[in-house]
Amino acid sequence: MSYQNSIRIVSHAPIDTKIRQQLRRKKAFGLPGGTALWLAASKIALAVVFVAFCINLWLNFTISRGEQHIQAIEAARHQLREDQMILLAQRANLMSEKQVLKRAGEELALFVPGEKQVFKLR
Repeated sequence: MSYQNSIRIVSHAPIDTKIRQQLRRKKAFGLPGGTALWLAASKIALAVVFVAFCINLWLNFTISRGEQHIQAIEAARHQLREDQMILLAQRANLMSEKQVLKRAGEELALFVPGEKQVFKLR
């Protein structure tokens, strides 16, 4: 058997595997920090949006309920104001001199003496 020694130069690439990983093409829209970080961040953001939405609903409900109370109070105040005006008009009518003389004559039989009446003093 005859062996022919052939010289074959086998060269290994001098590039280290770490460098190879760095030379890989980067994704155009890659997320820095990994998917686990962004998944957690999205869950937190979703929870914050949900809480903000609930607070907004609660505030709107409270404001609308407050507006209803204010409208009810304003309606009651308006009615009281009208009642006060009616009572003031009745009071003014009852306090007039003509009305006082009429009521005194009806209930107490007191009349204003005329010019021809005689006053008797004791």
